[in-house]
Amino acid sequence: MTPQRRWRLVAVAVLLVLVVLLGLALRPAHAAQLALTAGNMTNVSVSDRCTETVAATHGTITGGAATTVRVTGMGEACGGRDLALTLYGQDGAVVTSTTSTLAADATDATTLIVPEYAPASVAGAAVTIGTWGVPASWTYTPPVSSPLATCTVLNDPTGTKTCDVTDVRIESWGYPEPNAYNFYATVTSPSESQDVEWQVTLNLADPAFEVSTALADSNNGVQLAPGWSCSAMPTVELRGRSDTSTQYVGGGSSYTIWMLGRSASEPTSGGSLFNCS
Repeated sequence: MTPQRRWRLVAVAVLLVLVVLLGLALRPAHAAQLALTAGNMTNVSVSDRCTETVAATHGTITGGAATTVRVTGMGEACGGRDLALTLYGQDGAVVTSTTSTLAADATDATTLIVPEYAPASVAGAAVTIGTWGVPASWTYTPPVSSPLATCTVLNDPTGTKTCDVTDVRIESWGYPEPNAYNFYATVTSPSESQDVEWQVTLNLADPAFEVSTALADSNNGVQLAPGWSCSAMPTVELRGRSDTSTQYVGGGSSYTIWMLGRSASEPTSGGSLFNCS
């Protein structure tokens, strides 16, 4: 290669390096001249936890099983949100679960219908309301071991008066709903005078009792004992009424309690005697 050709190649190479360096130097200046367009931010709405804790307990137990769960501890802020409930056993396995949308005007409590489960096998509850997990406690109350119906004398300072509950029966009525049942129990006393003031305690946890404890209708012959509330379930305490002359038995006089309930525990309206749904 001649010296002239060699110098020509060197000059071309140097020129190429200068072009590359010049391009690198100019690039930031061109970038600074680029037009910038403001980006659009997506609006994200996050709901706060509507309650700090809730409590769950089983509904009516029949034959060791239940089909409802009562959840308390919510407020109006929880209204309209989805509530997901899972009951689990000692081994962590799911016992039963359900999801329900709370009413817009939700109050403190709601009763959820769930697939049949055994409350005695539940170790705890997991609850989510909206997008938040809410700490939940679980309460199990074993069925009361007592007769279906017992009678107590209220006006007996001497301890000589007695009363009995006889002719206890439950009959399918089929009206106004196919699962409507009538409960009957007759209150009597061997007293020679009609002077025995009575109170009957019903053990609704007894397997023989097919009527739901969620609510009950009755005629005006009975009333709930003073101080009784739904927290006393599954026992219900009934008394006679002075305004209907059903307060006393004895002297050949008796009184037959009548109560209408449902064969399934499900939230519903009504219940002139009590409504715990």
